[in-house]
Amino acid sequence: MLVTAGPTWEPIDAVRVLSNRSTGGMGTAIAAAAADAGHRVTLLLGPPCPAPAARTGLDVHRFGSSLDLEAALAARFPACELLVMAAAVADHRPAAPAAGKLPRAGRLTLDLEAVPDLVAACAARRGPGQRIVSFSLEEAEQLETRAAAKLAAKGVDAAVANPVATLGSAGVDAVLLHAGGHRERPGPMTKAAFAAWLVGRAEALFDAPAEPDRGS
Repeated sequence: MLVTAGPTWEPIDAVRVLSNRSTGGMGTAIAAAAADAGHRVTLLLGPPCPAPAARTGLDVHRFGSSLDLEAALAARFPACELLVMAAAVADHRPAAPAAGKLPRAGRLTLDLEAVPDLVAACAARRGPGQRIVSFSLEEAEQLETRAAAKLAAKGVDAAVANPVATLGSAGVDAVLLHAGGHRERPGPMTKAAFAAWLVGRAEALFDAPAEPDRGS
């Protein structure tokens, strides 16, 4: 199993970055729960998130920027059976980061470029038998509508629709949406409890056909 967690740091210059408020707590809890359930797990963990306690079956590797994560996925995704993409990848990054530290001056305008959709790229090139679960962080009012649209666009097997209020909290009240159209909502619980529940639901994905490769 391959799990991603935490934010990306998109460099502005040699010192400053663009990032988000993800703590990586949900993804690290999933990786720990999967290892405790007997899976071999590789956790790709962003900065500056603390790693889960060492345990049998869990390997942790660090990434910094979206480029780092893209390279790590390209290297590790082909060999995994299940990808749980819980990392909070930036939507945009500076197009041309400065090599040194920019001086403090007046107004600074950044030219941003779109970050490729990393989970959609994995879905497009996956092989037979691989499953993918993505995460979608949305405002509560449009939680399931937007998450369902992203699930369909990315071509994944399931998506966790996660309310924005989850950021920085100990608990979660998320919905698991499936490509076949059904939904599961276990109710409010701690992130650790939700992680254990999600691992069980992800295992069940192998009882159903995978989403078809969009390129086929």
